[in-house]
Amino acid sequence: MVALEFSTFLGRFHPLFVHLPIGFLVLAILLEWLENRKKNKENNKIIAISWLIGGISAFAAALCGWFLGDSGSYSEDNLFIHKWLGIALVVVAFVGWWIKKNHDKYSKTIHYSVNIVLLIMLMIEGHKGGNLTHGENYLVEHAPAPIQNLLGLSNKIEGLPQYNSPDSVVVYSDLIYPILESKCLTCHSNDIQRGGLNLASQQLFQDGGENGPVLAPGDPEESEIFQRVTTSQESTKFMPPKGNPMTYDEIKVMEWWINSGADFDKKVSDIELNESIKPVLMRLYGLDTEHKPWYESVMVDPLDTTQLDVLSSNGFLVKSLGDENNLLDVKYSKSELTLEHLKALNGAKEHITWLSLAQSNVENEWLSDIGNLSNLTRLQLEKTSISDLGISALANLEHLEVLNLYDTKVTDSCLQGLKDIKSLRRVYLWKTGVTKEAIASIQEDNPDLEFILGN
Repeated sequence: MVALEFSTFLGRFHPLFVHLPIGFLVLAILLEWLENRKKNKENNKIIAISWLIGGISAFAAALCGWFLGDSGSYSEDNLFIHKWLGIALVVVAFVGWWIKKNHDKYSKTIHYSVNIVLLIMLMIEGHKGGNLTHGENYLVEHAPAPIQNLLGLSNKIEGLPQYNSPDSVVVYSDLIYPILESKCLTCHSNDIQRGGLNLASQQLFQDGGENGPVLAPGDPEESEIFQRVTTSQESTKFMPPKGNPMTYDEIKVMEWWINSGADFDKKVSDIELNESIKPVLMRLYGLDTEHKPWYESVMVDPLDTTQLDVLSSNGFLVKSLGDENNLLDVKYSKSELTLEHLKALNGAKEHITWLSLAQSNVENEWLSDIGNLSNLTRLQLEKTSISDLGISALANLEHLEVLNLYDTKVTDSCLQGLKDIKSLRRVYLWKTGVTKEAIASIQEDNPDLEFILGN
């Protein structure tokens, strides 16, 4: 363990030495070019010394780089070429020193060849090292559009993904991971694992890094990943060390996710949304998490005009909800309602979202036909003879949100059936047999369900 820590310590000197061979070897080649232009040999000794210092510093850089590569912070696949090309560069530097030291024994072709080979090796080695440290697109990520088009980078994704509905959005994969991909994967990926941390997969994220897990579900302050992105930017522990830091909104999303338990599978709709996070999700992802009535999210084709005529001939007034919404608001308008009239609704069962049978002679047994209206969100049964028996027929209405039972014959017994309609948000119960005490007991387990008793 001590030997590993010491080798890692030596490896950290690689960036210190790596620029010395570049400077000395390029200087030697420039001096030789100037010497050849002046056609004198005064600088031969200086050129040879520059090659020697370049070779020695290249050896120091390669040695430290070898130790740094063994620390596990870099992908072996990407490291392989950089490592062995660095060793080859050391050999070429000392060969060049020997040739320059014995200048007159070698032809100009050999001198030029070793210069060109060395320059090519320096450029490739520098590029590989830069990719390992800063990522593949570091040089061109801010390049003008024509250059990016030329390099085939014009289709890169800018910003965070945008969503229309929270129902299918998985918090980690759709919201958190894009932030990590943008701000963290440069140093913590399959290619590079600074501090032994790889954020490229869920399991590796949960495993953590050299110091153990970086997530403390339910406690952002104890989560190292959250500490690192919120500490002072002057601190050596601040992440990311280079590039754009996480924005305030991105940090708030991370905090909300960790606070909620840092679950990797839950959807946005499965996690409690406090009022402070809703505008953040809207700004970052265009994700409107405010509850919307079912009828605002349903898309259906316009109802056939023949079916509209059938509804009209059976005594129903029909209105569309809007120019861009083909769902229907239907109201019975004649004095005498029959079961045959109600069965006419089946031809438009996917289109009817509001239905009023108020003040009609509708009977309990007939409501089974109402249960077939798959997109019904509002049902008005006020001032009818409907009782507890009829309420059980409404259990199949998965999207019913508003139910008006004002001045009907329902009692406390209907509440159990109403509680089972999970989508229900508001029930009007003025002038019924339902008591406040029964409502209070039901609302303990259904705080989102509002019962209105009037005065």
